[in-house]
Amino acid sequence: MIDGSMLEGGGQILRYSAALAAVTGQAVGVERVRAKRTRPGLQPQHLTALRLVEELCGGQLEGGAVGSSHIVLRPGLPRVGGSHVADTKTAGSCTLMVQAAMPVCVFARPHADTEHADGATTTCGATAATTMTRLELRGGTDADLAPPGGYLQEVLVPLLTRLYGPLLEGLSVSTVRRGFYPRGGGVVAATIPALPPGVPLPPFDLTRRGSITQVTVKAFSAGRVPTSVASRLAAAAESALRRALRKLPNGAAGPPPILVQATVETPESAFGDGCGVLVYADTDSGCRLGASAKGERGVPAEEVGERAAAELVEALEAGTCVDQWMQDQLIIWMALGGGVSRMVCAEPTLHTRTAMVVAEQLLPGVKFTLTRPAGAVAGAVAGEAAAVEVEGPKAEKEKKGGGKKEGGGSGDASSGLWLIECRGAGWTVGRQLASPEEEVKG
Repeated sequence: MIDGSMLEGGGQILRYSAALAAVTGQAVGVERVRAKRTRPGLQPQHLTALRLVEELCGGQLEGGAVGSSHIVLRPGLPRVGGSHVADTKTAGSCTLMVQAAMPVCVFARPHADTEHADGATTTCGATAATTMTRLELRGGTDADLAPPGGYLQEVLVPLLTRLYGPLLEGLSVSTVRRGFYPRGGGVVAATIPALPPGVPLPPFDLTRRGSITQVTVKAFSAGRVPTSVASRLAAAAESALRRALRKLPNGAAGPPPILVQATVETPESAFGDGCGVLVYADTDSGCRLGASAKGERGVPAEEVGERAAAELVEALEAGTCVDQWMQDQLIIWMALGGGVSRMVCAEPTLHTRTAMVVAEQLLPGVKFTLTRPAGAVAGAVAGEAAAVEVEGPKAEKEKKGGGKKEGGGSGDASSGLWLIECRGAGWTVGRQLASPEEEVKG
């Protein structure tokens, strides 16, 4: 039984626990769900994510009600193909549902008449084509305390595609319609391939940041928000980035170019009123780091744009290979993959530490190690650097400058760089820890 109030104490424990239960076939229970939050227990967005996983793995969810403080998920056999719809019916984030659903789809087994990437169908056991699952997720796409839909599309998916290559060919996430507080109404579409049976994800190495080659700014406004706001957001972010990048060491490459896009959404592409900006930077080593900011009533567009730029600059100045949003999102892939994966980041956030604890509890043989690389310098950190400090992920205390967003954390540049290493489970499609009827894990 997993304590839902430990460390980060929020929805991430539910999403990671449910995803790993579905992948491994081992029932899992979570008690004291969000016990320390202002509104404890399951909220609509959490319940919707759990119901989606339940459907994807053919399982049974106990305690599935808004406000519930205790749940048990008893998975069946994850099977892919076809389409699934999940609707929060609120402005709760639909992007965080991807965190729970994607691993289940990647490690699901094909079944009769499944749909493949080329549009063909095959019977159970065929491996000639990649089996795909298509999701339609409804709710808030640009919500508080969650990465926006654009981040998944422009940062998460490109990074996973680079790390795993042809194994995740066809992976995509796109914002079909933006949705905002208080009514939601947004739609995110995801297409997720399944691994071939018996093939594990390879380990990855994100320990060299390299030189910045390009920075992109994408701003938008929607609904009754003045059309000029998108341009003001983009201009403010671009100006702040140019000032910072001129001062940032970038080797012989010098300051990178900045691409700018400002979009006024149509009634078809957005529901409700809102605005925001996404910024991301590419490096010559293949890293992509992102940041975002959402418009707020009474806050000038210029301040919002500068806030997004400052968040990205903080990560670039620190020399990290991943941004504050990506830290914890990669933990489940490190744990499920084979070999030893490595990632250089800012100080691990509560979300990251929570994800490591859950993965170690639910996946036999998985071990995370945190170290402070000796002599680490911004932009280039060797994975084999000597450790000057070691700390296990199971520390039950909040670190200085702890996480501030669900699906991300603070990443204070002054705290220096950290190296996260993981000996993964080498999980493969079709493998199971136990039958779904066995005792609840946790």
